[in-house]
Amino acid sequence: MKKIGTFLLRIVFAVLVCISGFLLLKSPINIVVENVPAMAKAIVQKNVDHSDNIDLKNTLKLGEELGVTDKIWGQLQRKYQYNLSYTNLYNLSVSYQENGELTDKNLNLTEKNQIQKAFNYVIIDRINHNLKHNSQSVKQKINMFHYFFFGVIAVFAITALLILLGKKIASLLLLLSAGATFGLQQFYVNELLQYLQTEFYHGITLSTSAALWLGLGLALVIIVLWPLVLKITAKNN
Repeated sequence: MKKIGTFLLRIVFAVLVCISGFLLLKSPINIVVENVPAMAKAIVQKNVDHSDNIDLKNTLKLGEELGVTDKIWGQLQRKYQYNLSYTNLYNLSVSYQENGELTDKNLNLTEKNQIQKAFNYVIIDRINHNLKHNSQSVKQKINMFHYFFFGVIAVFAITALLILLGKKIASLLLLLSAGATFGLQQFYVNELLQYLQTEFYHGITLSTSAALWLGLGLALVIIVLWPLVLKITAKNN
């Protein structure tokens, strides 16, 4: 009976490892724009400032004086949020590899009117231009990400298997996989944030989902408890 209880306990911990891995890979960091009209205004102003077209600058100035531009920006959605998890990023990278570019659907950009459609076109065109300009580097990073993504999944699976076999090293593997998964996501999304703030709008922010923190917390609990569980069950048996 004690051996059956021990094995059931191992199954519970193996399932918890799988849940932790699922949460860490599926839960997003949210990229948020609280004021889309302000971002649109900033992007247009930035492009005009870098343009040598005097007529374009005068037209924008006249539009601002007449209040026309404010009415145009008012037709855009107020808030935009994009949830970037490992699985979302994988799907995004596969779509880019297949099509050679990103679309408004990839980034969940809505098109309820012609103003939104035109603004989305500007955003997507600029992103694709930068991706094509750095195509070799982008391809290398996508390949590295794919290796990492499937490697992490494999490590979580191996960790669950080692727990079923009653191996103490499972805690170390879980520490490495959970730490790398959480840490690298934070690092690279912050790199993306800096790019977006520089290229588009400084008001873009990040927020880490509660589910992602839960996945990390669950992994830490398993890492601490698993060696203790092994000691207790070894004495009992």
